[in-house]
This record gives sequence, structure tokens and C-alpha cells, in this order.
Amino acid sequence: MSSIVDNAARALTCAATSFFDLLYPPSCAACGAEGSWWCADCRLAVERITADPCPRCLIIDPSHDRTTCQGSLPFAGVVVTGFYHARPLRKVIGDLKFRGVTAVRGDLAIYLRDVLEQRSAALPWAHEPSLGIQPLPLAAARERDRGFNQSALIADLIAPTWHPNAHAEDSLARISSGTPQANIEDHSLRSANVTGDFVALKRTSHAVLLVDDVVTTGSTSADAARALLGAGATRVYLFALALGA
Repeated sequence: MSSIVDNAARALTCAATSFFDLLYPPSCAACGAEGSWWCADCRLAVERITADPCPRCLIIDPSHDRTTCQGSLPFAGVVVTGFYHARPLRKVIGDLKFRGVTAVRGDLAIYLRDVLEQRSAALPWAHEPSLGIQPLPLAAARERDRGFNQSALIADLIAPTWHPNAHAEDSLARISSGTPQANIEDHSLRSANVTGDFVALKRTSHAVLLVDDVVTTGSTSADAARALLGAGATRVYLFALALGA
């Protein structure tokens, strides 16, 4: 029954998208070209990250010795697809995050499948027998303002292909919003802004893949990961669309 409901929901979504595309013809969020919400040229122009960042400090320099890294991030592995400073990816994330342009999800799914197909190394979580996919939660008031959680949308897109046997996780909540992280330039203040900001809603006994749109210092997602680890998660991995500066 659930598959019938899911198929019906997808059919309705496709029909609604086609209808609104007729009313408002799509144009690329990054370059403005007509025909799609994120054109193939801009998807190909993303400055992609081919080596996974260090899970302790997010450094991607191949000379970095991860075995002696003194970083404090609690991840078992980190995967990001591209750099946030590059316009093709930054513009799409900005439209998705701040303008609520969810119509880009179809083109974003194509991009994510392409990134996975081009990947040569195994995913850090590939060996996990049980994996929950947990979007980084927004504070309730912020999610009401936006009407959706962009991290949940990304999690939905990667679930079928990046770990087909994973299950949706809903064991984390954000208990306060503090100051928006995008407004804080000082790294130490970013960390202080999110300390204790997340709470686990239930016990967990498996690995969890935390999903976010942009990771910069890792302070926000690390706080969420510690809440999950404190609730029993065996390991926490991080997936983000972009790595900030």
C-alpha cells in the first residue's frame, strides 16, 4: 500500500511541476538560461571536490596526515560534492535555501547521480549494515518561515542511490535557532552559537548519515553529531552539497 501511495504522490508532484512550468517557464538559477532550473552547462561547471575532506578537520589537502590530525570534529567520514565559492553551486543552494525554489530538485537529482557515478572511491559508509539518513534539522520557527527544510530535500534525493538500503531517520531536533550561522564570520563564535543546540529524540543503535547543504567549519553539524552519538549512534557520517571557505 505504501508503494502505491508513494507512486501516486510522485505522479501528483510531476503533474504539478509540469503545470507550473507552463505558467512559469524554468530558467537556470545560476546563469539564467531558459529551459531548466539548473542547466547542464552549469551542473558541469561546478568546481567539484574529488577527495573526501578529513573527518576531523575538513582539510582536503592530500599531504594532510589524517592519522595524526588533532581536529575535534566527531565524524567517521565526510563527503562533499563541490566548493561553495563557485557560482554554479552557490547560486542553486542560495535559491533553494533562501528563496524556496524547490523546482530545482529534479536537476539537483541529476547532478547528484552524476557525482556518484564519477566517484572512484567507496563511500565512507558503504560498509554499514544499517544506516539512518538524518537531515540537519532547522529550528521550528525557521522551517515555518521557509516552508521546508532544504537538508531534508537533499536527503530525499540521495537516499535511493547513495545508500539504497538506508532508512529515513527522524531522531534529532533543533531546540533553538540562535543567530543564523551565515551571519557569523568568526569561527569561534560560530561554534559557540550552536553549542547544545541539538537534542536526540530517541536512542539509536546504528550508524547515521547526517545531511546538510553547506559545511564550513563543521561546528553546526558536529554539535548535531555529538547529540546522535550521545544517544547511542555507532558512527556519524556527514554529507553536504558544498564546502564553504
